[in-house]
Amino acid sequence: MKKWSLRIVVVLALLTIVGGLHLWSLFRVPSGPEQSTSRFTLSDVTLINPMQDRVAGATLRVAEGVMEIVEDPAAMQEVALPQYSNMYVLPGFIDMHTHLPGDNALKLAQHFGLLHLSYVVTTVRDAGDIDGTAVPAARELIATGGLFPRLHSCGPFVAGGQPIWPNTRELNEASAAAPIVEALASEGHSCVKAYEGLTPESTRALVKAARANGLHVIGHVPIERTLEESEIPGVQHFFGVSDPAALSGSTVVVRNGDWRGVDEDRLEAVASFILENGVRNTPTLATLEGLQGFQNYEAASALSAEYLPAFFAEVVWNPKSGLRVYRDLPDARFVQAKEALTKKMALTKRLSDAGAILHIGTDFQPFLAPCVSFWQEMRLFQSAGISPEQVLAYATNVAANSLNDDVGRLSSGAPADFLIFRDDPTVSLDALDTLEAVVFKGKLYTRKQLDEAVEHSLSRYETWPLPAISSYAAQRTIDETARNF
Repeated sequence: MKKWSLRIVVVLALLTIVGGLHLWSLFRVPSGPEQSTSRFTLSDVTLINPMQDRVAGATLRVAEGVMEIVEDPAAMQEVALPQYSNMYVLPGFIDMHTHLPGDNALKLAQHFGLLHLSYVVTTVRDAGDIDGTAVPAARELIATGGLFPRLHSCGPFVAGGQPIWPNTRELNEASAAAPIVEALASEGHSCVKAYEGLTPESTRALVKAARANGLHVIGHVPIERTLEESEIPGVQHFFGVSDPAALSGSTVVVRNGDWRGVDEDRLEAVASFILENGVRNTPTLATLEGLQGFQNYEAASALSAEYLPAFFAEVVWNPKSGLRVYRDLPDARFVQAKEALTKKMALTKRLSDAGAILHIGTDFQPFLAPCVSFWQEMRLFQSAGISPEQVLAYATNVAANSLNDDVGRLSSGAPADFLIFRDDPTVSLDALDTLEAVVFKGKLYTRKQLDEAVEHSLSRYETWPLPAISSYAAQRTIDETARNF
């Protein structure tokens, strides 16, 4: 009897050890792909700074994370990569409106980083850290060598009245703006996310304090105001174009997708104001396409599952029990969203033709992975009638100028973040599909390597017991962190 007892104890101990190792492997942050090389030379390539300059037959040297356009190729001693000759090189893309995942046992930051880089986004601007853990998690990943884009962050939301998100700095008096901005600057943020409930006086004080501290302000036009009344220099989603009095509700779904009261005169008035006042806009057009996924939930869920863990579609965007703002949407909302998208594309084209500053941003909305949605946004700009090269300029040097960053350009001494395509994307954005490699921080990763890394990372989230754990964690987040959304 004692022998059997001992055997049972040994078996249980082994099972515990094996189970523990299995769980440890699942909760361990997955590593990215090994770079092919970090010191190399590309010869006979076409260097393209969209809407600025183009150099055919160029030689590009990469060493110590920096690029150099070489005048005398014969003097180069770095490894030559002839397989990329006669290809097209563009700067890495910049997503100007994204939201990173909060930090928890699932460690989603690395997965999101791989998604961004696999779809050639090498710099992101986080437009609001919902619970205060997302930006620190990304920063830690970057600091420890994880594969994650360069990061600009707004940190907490700055809002008046009752906060919607837990990570909110309350600004109910204009005099509080300067201390809030000084704190954000000291925490390493480069932008300020103005949110709901701010008065014009508070917004003006926020913008003034941000400029004094070298930060820029982006945000939502408060629900009760028009774009012209908000005084926000970096408007997101084209909020405030619709007359607040004409809206059929106050949720983001309504504000984003109910443009029934917007006519040609309104578009002209808004465009004139934006141009006269230098307002920068991030339209996030793809969010309206993502919303249509609720009409064909199964198909949208299947598409989402190609890039994101299943719990996003099954729990977060569940039309019956997911985020409250997306539950049981009436058919009329989808019709309105299609009409709004048409009008928003017309406004985007009008602003582009007039020389306004536009940014490519994805947000993080239903069924839209933070990778393919960036390409989707660019293609919507192109469908609006904007040339592919101008769209690519918005995704690179225009965004870099707004961030006051030295990324987004191909020039000697600049960070070596660039993309290699077989075909020329400035002719057609269809050429994005001919991506061969991504160079990030001077290290080259092939498209195959990045795709395999994403696939490996995704498979981890579908391995027992993570599906059950992640679904439970997602539901808790909805019930607690996002209970007001």
